[in-house]
Amino acid sequence: MKKVEDYTIQELQEAIDGIDQEKYREKYSELQSELSKKRGEIQELNAQIVKLSGSTPLQGAMDESQNTFTFKRCFLACCCSIGLLWLLLGIVGFFGLGAITVNGEQAYGISALAAAMLGGGMSCLMMGFMIWVGEKVLRIFESA
Repeated sequence: MKKVEDYTIQELQEAIDGIDQEKYREKYSELQSELSKKRGEIQELNAQIVKLSGSTPLQGAMDESQNTFTFKRCFLACCCSIGLLWLLLGIVGFFGLGAITVNGEQAYGISALAAAMLGGGMSCLMMGFMIWVGEKVLRIFESA
């Protein structure tokens, strides 16, 4: 049989939840004190981590997950997909194929490339903004 000191925090909690407190008061208090001791050790280790790294272990993980979806990253992702399509259309229009239409007329040469860059930039900006706002609204609904 394992000693109480060898139990994990989860095992201690399960034992405390499953024990008859009135019948086994000594064992219950022993389990409670061991659980408190282990939690104190965890707090001490977390304090040492804070001293060494300057942030708590959970705070570092939360910061990383919260900073992954920013408008900048969303805009750059749109530029890598939609922007490349617009760039391709601008290059094709630059070489004389009627891929870009400006004011109802086909654009060729530098005007096609400039129109494609402007259209691509505007498309990426609008799409990135809509996705970013949609993600923020989704977070609000998920947290409610």
